Amino acid sequence: MTTPILPIAHSADAIESAGDRHGTQSLSASWQGAQADKLVHPVRRGLDAGPWSTRCAGGTMTLTAATPSGSPELWSRYVDGAWESYSRHGVTAALDMDEVASGATTTLFYVVLDKSGQMLGGVRAQGPYTMIEQSHVLTEWEDSPGLPLVTELLHARLSHGIVEMKSAWVDAGAAGRTVSNVLARTALPTLELTGSRYLFASAADHVLRLWESSGGRIDNTIPAAAYPSEKYRTVMMWWDIDTLARNARPEVWQTMVREARSLCGYGQRIPSAA
Repeated sequence: MTTPILPIAHSADAIESAGDRHGTQSLSASWQGAQADKLVHPVRRGLDAGPWSTRCAGGTMTLTAATPSGSPELWSRYVDGAWESYSRHGVTAALDMDEVASGATTTLFYVVLDKSGQMLGGVRAQGPYTMIEQSHVLTEWEDSPGLPLVTELLHARLSHGIVEMKSAWVDAGAAGRTVSNVLARTALPTLELTGSRYLFASAADHVLRLWESSGGRIDNTIPAAAYPSEKYRTVMMWWDIDTLARNARPEVWQTMVREARSLCGYGQRIPSAA
């Protein structure tokens, strides 16, 4: 059985509590050198040369980053897992299966595997966007009073690079909490691999609040949207590469840096030490 994370409320028990939201870590000189007014960086070349993998969860699991075209078999397994998860919870309306399965809008994706190779969860990234209409959140807030604020925020950050995380799911087994923590930490390698400043996601408020351990913050100025139905209270969370180290829990940040270095190497904006 699998449990969808975005934007489904059922997965709250599969995500570890953020705990102390105010832990800090100093930024490295290279990290601080990132300028807020830089235009969007092009997606790093050679993404299709993957997949790239790193051991995680104390060596009991593997986090793999790949692209649909570079790793079609892995992508197919990820899509199957997402469909099973959303179907089981009756929320396939939140998953545009034709678009997702094609891989056309997915820049890269992550999956978590156990030692036997079983897929335990995954998430995908879209962007950096070249226009705000590429984001699905405009549909999610279409009938909400928060739409003008969402639109304004996307416009303001577009030139700095914005990437959207979507279609996350976690197996509902005993390892669900651990897997969801691993997926939350993909913020740093995603921002590095896409050359973007901002990452965002939409989900039930109590679900995303538990992801703040990885440095994301819910934008409480935006009224929640009733999506995918009136049962849900969907909100937006943003990760900013310039504040990620300060906002993430210290121990989570250390793990994020270690895993990002393993997946991306010593990138331009990955500190040499956590």
